[in-house]
Amino acid sequence: AICTESVVELAAEPDLMLLSYAAVDDLVAQRVIDDDHGRVLVATLVDVNNVEESSMFGRQVSEFLATRLTQQKVDVIFATVRQDHMKVDRAGQFLISRNVQNLGSDYNARNVLVGTYGVTEQTVMVSLRLVSTVDDSTLAATDFAIQKDALIEQMLAGASVRRF
Repeated sequence: AICTESVVELAAEPDLMLLSYAAVDDLVAQRVIDDDHGRVLVATLVDVNNVEESSMFGRQVSEFLATRLTQQKVDVIFATVRQDHMKVDRAGQFLISRNVQNLGSDYNARNVLVGTYGVTEQTVMVSLRLVSTVDDSTLAATDFAIQKDALIEQMLAGASVRRF
């Protein structure tokens, strides 16, 4: 996978972990994550067509993201960010409720990493945003797509979990 202009290109052979790591590398390269920004809350990725649900795919990508952030020396807190804390406007943009702003304050986390995934016939597209818990601004963003194979299909087909 090659990182170009905040888009991680489609991998010829799916490697979800490496694509997730490359996405974090891209976010870090945008130079908005540093010691002055405090901890980063990592939220579970949700299905773009139903932001109240996730799957094994969404949960596992979130785990990979948290791992790579930690490897990049970012102070990560993998708190449960409940769906009622996250709002999605009509344009599909994430907004953070006052509850998450308070949670961010409680844990000295000025940012939350949020994301969605969309499933097509042959690929899964992932969009990630690093959002400020102070003012809801998007500080960094990146996207990647992965070709579906048997493992990805299994992760998507597993029982969806309704988020809180």
